[in-house]
Amino acid sequence: MPREYTEEEVRNKFLEYIAFLIKYWDEIDSVRTQKERMKGLAFSILSMLDGCSGELPGFIVAPLPHPEDKEFRIREMEENYYPENHEIEDDIKCDIGGGLHEHFSNFRPC
Repeated sequence: MPREYTEEEVRNKFLEYIAFLIKYWDEIDSVRTQKERMKGLAFSILSMLDGCSGELPGFIVAPLPHPEDKEFRIREMEENYYPENHEIEDDIKCDIGGGLHEHFSNFRPC
């Protein structure tokens, strides 16, 4: 019976796709320079986030500054601040963000 993916399953699918992209761009023909391959990898990751990969849906990407960031930037730095989203964080289903770099460092694709 079909069911909704769990947060862990979504995170694993996401990281598996990142690992696939790294392997793909690493093995692409040697005619391309390292910079061209890195740009290709970055473009592929952004395309995945936009929902253009065919493997995964698009993902919500929004700033999530520290709750004290706004006040600090206004008073201490006298500069602009990022929109706050921490109040709606609990309303987003399956938020795999936060710690992705740590998960990826420990991720071992099959």
